[in-house]
Amino acid sequence: MALNKYQKLGYKWFGKIAQSLDTTKKLGESLKTANMHVTEDVYMACAILTSLLVFISMFSFSLTLFIVLSLIKTSLSIGLIILLFLSPFVLAGISYAYYIMKPRFVSNNRARKIDMHLPYALNFIAAMSSAGVTPTQIFESLSRQDIYGEMKNEALLIYKDITLLGKDIISAMKDAMERTPSKTFKDFLQGAVVTVTSGGSLKSYFSTKAEQFMRENKQIQRKFNETLATMAECYVVAAVAGPLVILIIIPLMAFMSSGGGQTMLMMYFFVFLVLPIIHMGFIMIIKSMTPEV
Repeated sequence: MALNKYQKLGYKWFGKIAQSLDTTKKLGESLKTANMHVTEDVYMACAILTSLLVFISMFSFSLTLFIVLSLIKTSLSIGLIILLFLSPFVLAGISYAYYIMKPRFVSNNRARKIDMHLPYALNFIAAMSSAGVTPTQIFESLSRQDIYGEMKNEALLIYKDITLLGKDIISAMKDAMERTPSKTFKDFLQGAVVTVTSGGSLKSYFSTKAEQFMRENKQIQRKFNETLATMAECYVVAAVAGPLVILIIIPLMAFMSSGGGQTMLMMYFFVFLVLPIIHMGFIMIIKSMTPEV
């Protein structure tokens, strides 16, 4: 893929430095599985360039702020001076760390999306195979089905390897095994390669794997429903019954003591801060636990 202007500038300035870093060599696998269409040396050069720009920007801002504050105040606290001095280094480090971690995050997100759609995509593959459609045509058809999300992109890459690069189906699937971030999809492709090379029936293999993945998907849904029931009980205790008891106790404390103002402050703090945090916490926990289908 052609480099954009920013990538060209980063590689021109920091390409040699990026190539000498150990981190650059380790990023290759993550960038490939993340499907980010950029080489590791170009990516690391952009990381260095971005970190440098962040450092220069924050240093200029901190220096300007220091001068302005020095003019309007007789003296600055040591803590503020340290904060102004360290902020360019900290934000530049955060920017660099973001670049380093981003491919892994993107790769993991792709793996999750592939695993999410894989059982349903396998049903599609099994149905097409049962109708006598060739594997190449199956991947072509799958690459045009938006409903299968990231699996559509995986199928498209396999189809392009076959039609544009002239690879056979076995080589294309082997390349997809090295490229995909999903261990489940990798195992499926490996089984398909073994089936073809050993003279087995892909039709039977696809049907068996489709049934297996749908069965496993049902088990995941069943376990989630059981967990959700437990979470519902915890929610009733922690976010409904518990707060009601506390809201009854707080006015009683105000009535029995002379610190009514402080007690009312506690009530406002609990109602407008603690309760929303509890509810948002449960929402985030359940959202993170929910298997997407």
